[in-house]
Amino acid sequence: MSRVRSAARAFGAGALAVILAAHVGSPDVFFNGSAGPYALQVVVRPPQVVPGIARVTVRAPAAVHRVSIRPVFWRAGSRGAPSPDETRRLDGAAAGGTFEGSLWLMARGAYSVDVIVDGGLGTAHVLVPVASVATGRLALSPALGALLAALAVVLVAGLVNIVYKAAGESITEIGRTMDPARLRRSRRAAAVSVPILAALLLGGARWWGAVDSEYQRRMYRPMSMALSLSGATLEVRVRDTLYSANGRPLRYVPDHGKLMHLFLVRWDDARAFAHLHPVPNDTSAVPAMRVELPPLPGGRYHAYADVVDETGFERTLVASLTIPDAAAGAARAGAPADRDDAWFQGEASRDPVTRLDDGSFMRLDVVPMGLIRARHDVTLRVTVSDAAGKRVALQPYLGMSAHAVVVRLDGAVYVHLHPMGTVSLAAQDAFLARDRGDTAADGRLMLASEHAMPMTAATSPPDSVPSDVSFPYAFPSPGSYRFFVQVRRNGRVVTGAYAITVADGADAP
Repeated sequence: MSRVRSAARAFGAGALAVILAAHVGSPDVFFNGSAGPYALQVVVRPPQVVPGIARVTVRAPAAVHRVSIRPVFWRAGSRGAPSPDETRRLDGAAAGGTFEGSLWLMARGAYSVDVIVDGGLGTAHVLVPVASVATGRLALSPALGALLAALAVVLVAGLVNIVYKAAGESITEIGRTMDPARLRRSRRAAAVSVPILAALLLGGARWWGAVDSEYQRRMYRPMSMALSLSGATLEVRVRDTLYSANGRPLRYVPDHGKLMHLFLVRWDDARAFAHLHPVPNDTSAVPAMRVELPPLPGGRYHAYADVVDETGFERTLVASLTIPDAAAGAARAGAPADRDDAWFQGEASRDPVTRLDDGSFMRLDVVPMGLIRARHDVTLRVTVSDAAGKRVALQPYLGMSAHAVVVRLDGAVYVHLHPMGTVSLAAQDAFLARDRGDTAADGRLMLASEHAMPMTAATSPPDSVPSDVSFPYAFPSPGSYRFFVQVRRNGRVVTGAYAITVADGADAP
């Protein structure tokens, strides 16, 4: 069989405005879940620079009287975390409402925000995983630059004048004027000081440039992956890996039971979409993996792969892939190679209701209603019903009632959503394992097997789940988006696709 190679090209930093962990262009972290008996909504807005300040917003029920937060670094765990900081209530109510606070993230790597709530039902807490990475540089405004340049000129002139005065007037007796020889000596000293000060300024500029270059070198950029096709078999190879302190490669841990979630979205029109789950090659350890392509049409695709390592750090690998028509023709039709693999072809719906492949219908409601604006929190709520409008029972899909993907048509924004938000169960599991002491002396997790987590943060899913599912999110920028929602019904995974236009949110925080 002829071997078709497609070069995987990483997205450039210029094409992706903000890049963070298991998201592309969508840095904020959303969590919907419980801390003990309290249902919470948590939004964490990480800093662009590290060290930096993360802003945390917590929406809590009326039974909550107080909310505290603290940062937990993966290596330190909860026992090594600082004391919690109390948040402030925004609405002034006696209990419940919206709480807001801020935390310093001092190092690069996997963090979690420990949200501690106190109320009438006792004290409880929950860990919200956050990736701490430098994703941008704080720009110097032209006005501030001009002001600093003017102050620098004044400072240099003052220093030259100090040298001039020190070499002349400072050693002249009170009431007397400088003689010509001393005046010449003062002028020579001032003249000599000018190139010295210039050299110091040049040296300072070179030092600052070196620091800035090192910072840019260490800025987080999405890891690239090499994709190659042999017939309909897609091989995935990670081009660079993370290493632990002792130099050994970190292991991936399964999230929702899978080591990797690979998403393919057709370039420009998003009329084809796939959610696949590569497995490790028989002859090669992770990060070399493979997966059978579904019958997608030929063309160019954005590729995003979500992985979680044993520190709890979530990241997205990015590439582009061209599927030749020959490879598309060789793709397997019918049942997927993995029962959790699923794909979609067709136009995304611009109406609230769309028909799914199994004959059921999915309705999308955006709360609050009205124009969707960038950087404004919304709830994307879907409901599945039969042809008569009666809601149908769904089955769990990968441990959740549904999975969803938001992608902007130009590929600059991508995020994998769950009803619990953007956080990863595997990342929560990793932090809980460290708090229990399930680690070796070098800080590595003691996994039940090479790629098996020793526990799960969620209880076993029920046999059926409600037909209405909500996803918390805030679109990070204006543009044309696609929203893909996947649910399981009667043992089959079906996908709903929606076209969403997002307006500018100039008044958003």
